[in-house]
Amino acid sequence: MTILAARIGALADTIALPDPGPIDAGEARFVIEHFALTANNVTYAVHGEDFGYWRFFPAPEGHGIVPVWGFGRAVESQADGIAVGSRWFGYWPMASEAVLTPVQMSAHGFTDGAPHRTGLPPIYNRYSPASPAWGDEALQCLFRPLYATSFLIDCLLATRPVDTLLLSSASSKTALGVAQAAKGRQRVVGLTSASNRAFCLGTGYYDEVFSYDDISSVPGDAIAYVDFAGHGGVRTDVHTLLADRLTESHIVGDTHWQQPNAAKLPGPVPKLFFAPTVGQERVAQWGQAGYEAKLNAAWAGFADTLGWLQVERVTDADHVAAAWARLVHGQIDPAVGIVASL
Repeated sequence: MTILAARIGALADTIALPDPGPIDAGEARFVIEHFALTANNVTYAVHGEDFGYWRFFPAPEGHGIVPVWGFGRAVESQADGIAVGSRWFGYWPMASEAVLTPVQMSAHGFTDGAPHRTGLPPIYNRYSPASPAWGDEALQCLFRPLYATSFLIDCLLATRPVDTLLLSSASSKTALGVAQAAKGRQRVVGLTSASNRAFCLGTGYYDEVFSYDDISSVPGDAIAYVDFAGHGGVRTDVHTLLADRLTESHIVGDTHWQQPNAAKLPGPVPKLFFAPTVGQERVAQWGQAGYEAKLNAAWAGFADTLGWLQVERVTDADHVAAAWARLVHGQIDPAVGIVASL
């Protein structure tokens, strides 16, 4: 079995871990067929310790197994309700296989009841039966969890008294989902590197796109900033240059963890947006069926606009490790979605 683990502090460094051995009663072994690599996974790695992401799939001291979203197939089972050959979408290790402890079985899926996952956000511990309802599996790997975050952010922003949404890392998949959902309701403005500006405009999701050197030109009288990058310098510039026009500041991603953030910024205090907590609040508000219906309807509208996406498939440990390194160093074309298998 192949498992790739990132050395903490050097996220592009990888090691192989040993086979977990025979399964016990109540467990099932899954081959991980394919999974996505996106900036979201980098955020998981950056916050492996403080947000508990390293707890999902324990690794040797000094390393962490990066969680990924994708599809797995049961190849061995001593768990009730898990048939050999059944396929599941969910949160897996960046690996060729995984052993889970399925509990709380229902028509909608199961929860991994492994003791080390107790107390972790339920949204990450649930596995759903593979279904064509979300369309192509490559799109599901790349967007299904990310779009859920986009959807939840948009639900929040739709209720806010702002005229402009300013999204950093505008070429990221989560930002694109928010932009497409909000277009026409509020002015949607993207911030990105000069090299990605044409791509962002070409999607048709943004009203305007500015480079990070032109933040002072951002229009709007009441601006909500959504930070998908976590770059300290950019966040400081946004808060400083937009002055009292900035009414809200939300932190979603942290792909630029190397750039420290100022302890105190002018304007509104940045608020952390943690999708699992917000998702649980929406389920409580709408019910599980209501939440899924709203999310699925929003996803269908977004999926119809994805003609710009190019899927890049990578296989075997060396190529997956190389793709992960490119992702960590920001060397992925924003029009490309990486789907990997080990």
